[in-house]
Amino acid sequence: KAISEALESGKAKFGGKIPKNYKNPLRDGDIEREEDEAYENCYFVNANSLRAPGVVDAELQPIIDATELYSGCYGRVSISFYPFNAAGNKGVAAGLNNVQKLSDGEALGGVAPSAEEDFGDDLA
Repeated sequence: KAISEALESGKAKFGGKIPKNYKNPLRDGDIEREEDEAYENCYFVNANSLRAPGVVDAELQPIIDATELYSGCYGRVSISFYPFNAAGNKGVAAGLNNVQKLSDGEALGGVAPSAEEDFGDDLA
């Protein structure tokens, strides 16, 4: 519904009508990420932001440690959909507003090393 509303509000950007082949932010994991079982039977949205989103825990306390939020934890996100028309591309994009971590889960992409591990003395 939010994507349809963004398309309607973007008609002026699209030359008065919704394009037939617009870029859709809602994507099918079975088609676009068929090699990754984490996307199986799922849809996904890539949401971006020029500013850092607010990030809080289940009790609405700010999360300062970036390692607390990772691919595989459970949470909620606030996103907004907006129309765009740039360099011949027309469609709807998703903007990331805020993130709330609710609980831990299994890391989907493994655990990345810390900066200390990557750049420690043993790499001299």
